[in-house]
Amino acid sequence: VRLANQVLQKVVTRYLQRDSLLISSIKRLAELAKIGQEALMNGDVDELGSIMLEAWRLHQELDPYCSNSFVDNLFKSAEKFCCGYKLVGAGGGGFALLLARDKNCAMELRKLLEVSNLGVKVYNWKIHFDGSDGDNFTSFFR
Repeated sequence: VRLANQVLQKVVTRYLQRDSLLISSIKRLAELAKIGQEALMNGDVDELGSIMLEAWRLHQELDPYCSNSFVDNLFKSAEKFCCGYKLVGAGGGGFALLLARDKNCAMELRKLLEVSNLGVKVYNWKIHFDGSDGDNFTSFFR
């Protein structure tokens, strides 16, 4: 189900109406992109996770219908394993990205998702930082 139905039209309409909440949210998302790039370059997984959570909150302010009970329950069940999560992809509905706290949390999260009967496909990948061995894992699924 596409959750971000006509989100661009909604955002542009609110922008043209000079919606102050929307404008401040867009500015903050631009700031978060820069801060997120720095966190990624510095290998700061916790900071990157915090940025993802704030970006997800801002996306929900921009479009309150960008989520549903399935996504909300999924994120809630994964919360103890993750330092960050959000929907990503075209229109916000392509994938859910979960940033695991560490390798062990990524493995536990995978087990949780595989036995949950949620019908999700799990993709694992590593984030390699300069000088790291790639032990920081994320679980990426749809």
